[in-house]
Amino acid sequence: MPQKTSTRIHTCWLALLLAFSVNAYDDIPHSASAIRDAYFLGARQGGLTPDILAPYAHWIPELKEGTCTSQARLETPFLQVADYAGKAVNYSAQNAVEEFYGKQMVFRVYLDICYKPNAPLNAIKIKVLQNKKEIMPLSAESSPYIPRVTELATLPPNGEQLHLEFKSSQIDSSPFTIRIDTPDNQHAEVDFDLQSLR
Repeated sequence: MPQKTSTRIHTCWLALLLAFSVNAYDDIPHSASAIRDAYFLGARQGGLTPDILAPYAHWIPELKEGTCTSQARLETPFLQVADYAGKAVNYSAQNAVEEFYGKQMVFRVYLDICYKPNAPLNAIKIKVLQNKKEIMPLSAESSPYIPRVTELATLPPNGEQLHLEFKSSQIDSSPFTIRIDTPDNQHAEVDFDLQSLR
C-alpha cells in the first residue's frame, strides 16, 4: 500500500475515533469541557427541548395495555447540567464548572411500564446491564403508573412507574441494556447506545 494512502486511512480512523469520543456519554464530574458544552446547550435553548430529549427515550411496544405503551427514559448528568443552566438566572459557564466539576452525580432511569389494570407495586423485575454485567442502582423507587389522557383526566393505574439512580461513575459509553420482566410473564429489553448520547 502506498505511503500516502496508508496515511490517509490512519487519518480517517483517527478522525472517526475523535468524533465518537466527542459524542459519547460524558463523565461530567471530571470534564470541564463537557460541563461547558452542557451549559451552552441549556442556556442557548432555554432548557431541554423535545428534540434534545428524543434520543434519550425509547418506546417499549412489547409492553402495552390498551392504548398505553411503555417507555424508558434516561437522564444523564450532561442533561441535568443543561437543564439546570437553561433555568438558572445570572448563571455562567464558569459557575457551572465551579458547581459541578468533581462532584458526584447520578445517572437516572425512568420507566413507565403498562401491562395490566390495577398492577401490583414492586412486582416488575428490572435488570440493567453494561458490558454483560449487571449494574446495581443506588436507589430504586416504584409507584403506580397512572396514564394521563388530558391535562385534567387520567386513566386508572395500569402498571408501574420506576425511578432508578446509579452513580455516574458506574456508567460508561458502552451499550446500556434494561431488561424488564412483569409478573404475568411478559418480557422486554431496551437498548440505549451511549456512544450517541451525552
